[in-house]
Amino acid sequence: MCDSVVRFLVTVAFFTSCVVFVRSQRPGFGQCPDYPTVENFDIKKFQGEWYEVERSFYVLELVTGCTTLNFTSRPDNVFKVAIKTANRWNGNIMIGLLGTATPQRWNRAELVFKIDSNLPPMLVRALPGVGNYKVLGTDYTSFALLYSCSDMGILHADLLWVLARERELSVTSRVQVYDILNTLNIDPARLTLTKHNKCPKF
Repeated sequence: MCDSVVRFLVTVAFFTSCVVFVRSQRPGFGQCPDYPTVENFDIKKFQGEWYEVERSFYVLELVTGCTTLNFTSRPDNVFKVAIKTANRWNGNIMIGLLGTATPQRWNRAELVFKIDSNLPPMLVRALPGVGNYKVLGTDYTSFALLYSCSDMGILHADLLWVLARERELSVTSRVQVYDILNTLNIDPARLTLTKHNKCPKF
């Protein structure tokens, strides 16, 4: 009986580790933190082009750089999202994802991102990048801080992105971003710079 319990726990731990690796997120104990989001989030001001300038560790982005995101607000206040990135080593365009980001009715700063695909809904939900995103901070004109988290029973796995209107974030804006992170007790050391050298024209 004891051996069966041990085998079960090992299996659960292995499966959980695999899920975390596939989702390429940072694991932590307990449920996802309930971080506050931007109050009175303005969809119209947020739309337009953003550049990923910093992010937490993400396996799927180890070979990518020059990531851009374009948010276009539809009449129903749902964002049409276009994400483009390039190979870090040769600069070739790698990915051009299209999808939608739907604000939650109870909080417009919480967005549900889905990739446009002909795959069955169950498979689409499992695609990398699909999920819920929180806008933890933005001034609309220079920076935005996005957060995503997945609950996995006794563990959670999360990701952070810092976006900017330019490929380089000003010192003033970076201080604002780090102040938000420190207020939320999120370690800014988790972030790494996104490469933006010799980016192709998308």
